[in-house]
Amino acid sequence: MMAAAKGGLIYVCNPNNPTASITPKDELRDFVEKTPGGTMILVDEAYFHYADSPDYESMIPLVQDHPSLIVSRTFSKIYGMAGLRCGYCVAQKETLERIRPHQMWDSVNIMALAAASASLDDPDQVPNGQRLNNEAKTFTIGELDKMGYKTIPSQANFIMFDCKRPVLPLIKAMKDRNVQVGRLFPPVPNHMRVTIGKKSEMESFLNAFKQVMA
Repeated sequence: MMAAAKGGLIYVCNPNNPTASITPKDELRDFVEKTPGGTMILVDEAYFHYADSPDYESMIPLVQDHPSLIVSRTFSKIYGMAGLRCGYCVAQKETLERIRPHQMWDSVNIMALAAASASLDDPDQVPNGQRLNNEAKTFTIGELDKMGYKTIPSQANFIMFDCKRPVLPLIKAMKDRNVQVGRLFPPVPNHMRVTIGKKSEMESFLNAFKQVMA
């Protein structure tokens, strides 16, 4: 990433989408420390709450000492508010003032604000979401492993695994069976991205996938 640090803005999604992998904390911290001040760094931590690896950490504590660092979070994932669109960023005051002129006056609606407030008031929301995601994800990865399909280690609420063949026809075949999976990602044309839902939904996914791959 250092080769790209020549002004402008560098975007780092951590945990990553679509792979669900992470940039190790020491590498990312070192990158932030060494990036020239004229280059902005935006670290997207949308999937922060799902990451439990000891090699992962939030970059928010570094904001205090790095005016070029912006860390973003969202209510779309662990708080289940994908359709309402509510998020925020953490940055130094001067950086926020530079961003403010580009803010849409109606970027967040009243329903999103009410839902976000209610979510923060519920102490069980995050731990329950983490537990249910881990249970369904562990089950799904285990079943895929039994079938011979290896998954990229996931630190998010989705997985990506190697189908051992072009994924585009498989996506269509799954849709024909009323199962929606992620789109094609050209750099990994044989990999399928699957969001983790309830265990019953993952069982439906696995049944359809077995039929498609038969």
